[in-house]
Amino acid sequence: MSAQAAAFPDLLTIPRPGRARSTTRKRPSLLAKKSEAASLARKSHSSPAIRTSQILREILTKNPTVKNFTVKRIVESIGDTAFGTSLMFFSIPGMLPIPGISTLVVIPTGTIAGQMIAGKKQIRLPKFILKRTVPRRSLAVAIHTILPILEKAEKVSKPRWQWASHPAAQRILGLFIFVLALAIAFPIPGFNMPQAISIFIIALGLVEKDGLTILIGVIAGLASLVLLGGVVMGIFSFFGFRA
Repeated sequence: MSAQAAAFPDLLTIPRPGRARSTTRKRPSLLAKKSEAASLARKSHSSPAIRTSQILREILTKNPTVKNFTVKRIVESIGDTAFGTSLMFFSIPGMLPIPGISTLVVIPTGTIAGQMIAGKKQIRLPKFILKRTVPRRSLAVAIHTILPILEKAEKVSKPRWQWASHPAAQRILGLFIFVLALAIAFPIPGFNMPQAISIFIIALGLVEKDGLTILIGVIAGLASLVLLGGVVMGIFSFFGFRA
């Protein structure tokens, strides 16, 4: 060791360890921040969306004192951009002939379907429909009747064949749902339930982004239209009308 180094040992020992320590303190901090950000991103992507069954249940639980629900309040509870969930809700009265809500099928589903065809992003129902009221008891019976079926369907539904829920495909589905809504309006008691069930299944597929469920709903809808057409032809034939 030189005389200069021996006289000033601090010049060799103090600065270098100090620089090494400052470097080692900064690097773990940056890595920790990156790891935390990545973890938060994974959690945000993996967090499940709110299921339709929960949304329907919360219409009642979040409005405990409401005795008569306006359609406007129901749409606001569902969300005015939730086309699939709204279609599911408004198809329920066609499946369950419960007094007080049985007429809330054709106009809401037809209007929502028309807005799907037009590629709209927000649901807008006519004012006279938004002002309609639904007794709490009737709404509760409808929701609690459909919930067990819906929850089972949600368990088996999963994202697949997502081309079927693509915005372009949704316009075609909107046209088909509009036809089903017109068929529900046809005055033949007991023959509008299959169309309502078909709309419900298609809407479930849209919500869950499940192309297989959408396809099942479309097939069921086609079968219901064939059935309705056969009944209409039979009635015309019975009364002597010929095409």
